[in-house]
This record gives sequence, C-alpha cells and structure tokens, in this order.
Amino acid sequence: MTSGYTPRSKKNLDRRVQRKSTLTQRGFACIALDRPKDGVNVGHTLRAALGFTARMVILGNKDESINVRKLSTDPGRAYRHIPVLEVPDIFDVLPQDCVPIAVELTDDAVDLTTFVHPERACYIFGPENGSVSPEILAKCAHVVKIPTTMSLNLGMTVNIVMYDRLAKLTRNSST
Repeated sequence: MTSGYTPRSKKNLDRRVQRKSTLTQRGFACIALDRPKDGVNVGHTLRAALGFTARMVILGNKDESINVRKLSTDPGRAYRHIPVLEVPDIFDVLPQDCVPIAVELTDDAVDLTTFVHPERACYIFGPENGSVSPEILAKCAHVVKIPTTMSLNLGMTVNIVMYDRLAKLTRNSST
C-alpha cells in the first residue's frame, strides 16, 4: 500500500546531492582602503577588484567627495557586481576568519615576493597621501610590502598585490 508520495525535502536533497559545485578555487580576497582621498584611485581599485575576482571592497573613512557610482576610472561599474561597503571602521565589516593584511612600506614588512597568501584575506591599503594608520597596523596579522625604491600609486599597488595573489594561488593549485 504505497502511495508513491515522496516528501518534498527528500526530492530537494536528491537534487542537491547530484549538483556539482562551480567553485574552482577555495577562499576569497577582499580589498580595503583606509581613508581614500582620490576617486581616481578608488575607481582603479574597483576595476582591479572586478578583474581579480575580489569578493568585496571596503572603504574606511573615505573622502566625502568620492561617489562610487560616478568614477571615470571604473568603466565596468564594479559596484554593480561587487559589494562596496563604506564604513568608519574597516574591522567592523571584516568577514569571519578573514586574515587582515596591511600593505605598507615598513622596515619589518614581509617582501611580497616571498609572502604566502592566506586562503581568506583582506588586503588593507593606506591613503594616497599617507600610510595605513597605526591602529590598523596593530590589528593586522601580516604587513607586506612591494620591494620598490619608492612609494607606488595606490591603484597600481592594489593591482600588483592582487596579481601576486592570483599568480601564486593558481600556480600552487596546478602543482
């Protein structure tokens, strides 16, 4: 005396088990800007985030004149595809189990060429006319630097760090 009735939850379970994940790599990266002043560099950062598949961009204490929706250097309108959070404190919105990494030219910073990127990371960059704040540096698990003889443009720095992450993680997953 079988009714042929299958509970709805059983059908859903069968469907989920058969479905394969589309994720090709583990982990994620976020980009955070500490006190950004120039919309041009914010646009370059958003473009880099989209190109290097960052999962989120955090703008901590951004200049009031920056309008994320009207950045000439973000022609792809990354804000439509990646969450952009404007907050007073970057650490208030840092994802759980995400490792904060400051990118700063300090004497004790690890050289980016030898740095091993964590699976879940938030890369924090300082303002165009200054450095990552001491309060943020104190909360970061790592401080890394790009080995150059001078300071680089913020947008360029974001691109270099995100490319380094992509290159190293891609190389490590194929070996």
